[in-house]
Amino acid sequence: MKVESICIIGGGSSGWMSAAILSKEHPDKEICLIESEKTKPIGVGESTLGHFNRFLIRMGLKDDSWMPHCNATYKTSIAFKNFREGKGERFQYPFGKFDTIDWYCDNPVRFYELRAKYGKELYPPEEFARFANRSTWLAEECRMVESEIPGSIWNERLDRAYHLDAELFGQYLKEHHCIPNGVHHLTGDIGNVIKRPDGSIQSIITDDGTSISADMFIDCTGFKSLLLEQHMGSPFEDFHHKLYNDAALATQIPYVDREKQMETYTDCVGMNAGWIWNIPLWHRVGTGYCYSSKYINQCEAEVEFRKYLAVRYSPKIAHEAEFKPIKIKHGKHTEAWVKNVVGIGLSYGFVEPLESTGLMTTHENILLLSEYLERREGIVTRFDRDSYNGQVNNMIEAMSNFVSLHYALSSREDNQYWRDVTENIDYVNMGKHLYSEIDAMANTWMLMNSVENTFIKEHDEQSGSIYICAGQDYIPFGKASYKEKIGIHSNPYDVKEAHEQYQKDRQAMKDWSHRQPTHYEYLRDNIYNV
Repeated sequence: MKVESICIIGGGSSGWMSAAILSKEHPDKEICLIESEKTKPIGVGESTLGHFNRFLIRMGLKDDSWMPHCNATYKTSIAFKNFREGKGERFQYPFGKFDTIDWYCDNPVRFYELRAKYGKELYPPEEFARFANRSTWLAEECRMVESEIPGSIWNERLDRAYHLDAELFGQYLKEHHCIPNGVHHLTGDIGNVIKRPDGSIQSIITDDGTSISADMFIDCTGFKSLLLEQHMGSPFEDFHHKLYNDAALATQIPYVDREKQMETYTDCVGMNAGWIWNIPLWHRVGTGYCYSSKYINQCEAEVEFRKYLAVRYSPKIAHEAEFKPIKIKHGKHTEAWVKNVVGIGLSYGFVEPLESTGLMTTHENILLLSEYLERREGIVTRFDRDSYNGQVNNMIEAMSNFVSLHYALSSREDNQYWRDVTENIDYVNMGKHLYSEIDAMANTWMLMNSVENTFIKEHDEQSGSIYICAGQDYIPFGKASYKEKIGIHSNPYDVKEAHEQYQKDRQAMKDWSHRQPTHYEYLRDNIYNV
């Protein structure tokens, strides 16, 4: 099949992101997008990961051009509070590679040598992120810099992500890129689907009788998966065995003190039956409670959520907040690409937003599809479909396993929810993912003499699991192993000197971060110009 025309069903961020990249990278193809006037976007996807920069770079978007249209702010980390013990502890998962420049931290696992020698008080779980990645200081102090961080390999173009209004981002792409690039925009609902003898879709008929034919149809209809599931029959495989949260209450609240509350991280706070997200945009805060309906009902979740808002923001805000209930459909379809239909975004799959993966399944999958359409100038066969399906399947499985890790490693046991997510999550189908990262921390300790060791090579760019293990206080070795192994190093480095140097640099980084502009000041002067 040669793809010369593409019809995108559904607008929202998924639809318009698909239209934007395809119209830019395939200007020879005829592209149309049809969206229903009755359907409103879910509006939860307001937080991104560093991978989002791939989409921005491919689109040629500069921060000062698109961010003001979407009330966007920066994000350098994800914070997790009450996930380890439920007693107010918070640890960071900063973006970017490990900072392995200085000799005393040429391997992040060295942190545990210092902990074994000097104890948990000086080297608590929260300290690992500061030791391994200096951008952690920006997150914790809610500061922002234009370029480099002293002693860090942090890349401001790749290692900072964004908080944004996803619906406005879709509208920005529509008005500034899709329509100017020639994308045909239609409104209406799908009344009928006409198929060819081979089972592929020939055309769709809208409720007003309009017939639209295309070589490829992209399903961006959200959880209902109108084409991929309902018409192409791609079975849905849920993740209920490893992800328990199946509902959410979302709301938008005003700032009380914008400069202090405009954090540079997505704050995730563990609750009685799930967790609450806090996402600071330029004009407001997006927040919501993601929970399991097996353990609390909607009314109970609302009561708990309002109590949280009253403490964190104000009783008035808590009282006036209007909640939007959302049903979460965890899982994926067996195939994302069936015949000439491709599911993008929620229509293919979804993982709860603990790691901001909602928009990621959109931009990563559409970028990959665009590459497949370019490889043989639009010619695609079963080989392309199978290859694409394999890649997107591996990606969403890895995402779901990674999110499960946050619960699996928790030491909370204060109620049945936390006891169940730590004891009853089914790891049978997870393979070795959850264990490989932990094993690497312990088994490569002997190789720490060299920067070019297994730990660095395997985890330098995909280090998320290491931060979660560390933040949950899952240590790769203790004092006994430390004493055993330090004795057989041929050239053991001076742990005392490493400790003194790190403590010195730690104070220097803290002082440095306080001299940088706040996140609000940086945005005010460089993006919003107010």
